Amino acid sequence: MSYTAYLKINLRKQMAKRDHYKVLGINKSATEKEIKRAYKKLAMKFHPDRNPSNPIAEEQFREVKSAYEILHNAEKREQYDHYGHAAFDGQCGGRRNGFGGASNGFEDVFGSMFEQQAQPRYQPQPEVGTDIILSVEISLQDAIEGCIKEVKLPNNPEPLAVTIPAGIADGQQVKIIGKGNPGSLGAIRGDLLVTIILLNDSIFRREGLDLYCFITLSFPLAALGGTLKVPTFTGFINIKIPTGTQVGRKFRIKGKGIKAMQATKVGDLIYEVQINTPTSLTSQQETLLKKLAEIL
Repeated sequence: MSYTAYLKINLRKQMAKRDHYKVLGINKSATEKEIKRAYKKLAMKFHPDRNPSNPIAEEQFREVKSAYEILHNAEKREQYDHYGHAAFDGQCGGRRNGFGGASNGFEDVFGSMFEQQAQPRYQPQPEVGTDIILSVEISLQDAIEGCIKEVKLPNNPEPLAVTIPAGIADGQQVKIIGKGNPGSLGAIRGDLLVTIILLNDSIFRREGLDLYCFITLSFPLAALGGTLKVPTFTGFINIKIPTGTQVGRKFRIKGKGIKAMQATKVGDLIYEVQINTPTSLTSQQETLLKKLAEIL
């Protein structure tokens, strides 16, 4: 006989008549909830998965399980309270199917516990902070030349200075890395995205990298030609108006538009002609125009 088998036999002899209440460490007035709690605690302590190759723990686990099989059943508990171990001589052993073949009570209360423990638990993972998206209004001149705008971040009383690069267009975004919301579990912060809203200009309008501007000619200038002083973003220039200039004609000034961001390409400045038609004439002017009309 092996030493392990010898230990098991002797332990069973010693435990055979131990009081079930003492085995679970409870008194005879214990409630069903107290019985179940005591059993789960001891079963966890002596379970073979936690005590591999330990014959003492194995027999203690059997004893705890046997005590619970009697005491958690109201009818069997009443019989045990009246007659003790004699009420179940020859029966308790028949309720086990070898070691590990637990009764239904064991399966209901404890059987799934180790399966649940064996499954990996969800571990929260660090997540990068979300981005903060804001908008800022700028003038056309700010878009052409670049500027610095202050924005207010949520939950931050101090404004943040944002550099707007020259050449930026309506709807484009400026990204400031690491100025978004904080990440979880030490992850990096999100980014700040500033969306550009381009305000209308009273003189120029933007189309891509080109700038457009309406110029108004008098009838004599449009008919006879000459020169006209026109605006740019850096001042004024004179352009030549050819004889017989018509409404809608365009004059293109190369390289006077908008410089592209991060590129050398530059747009053009384009002037569109409008003719100023008089709304009121003196009698002399009217007479002269009628004579001109007869000649033309």
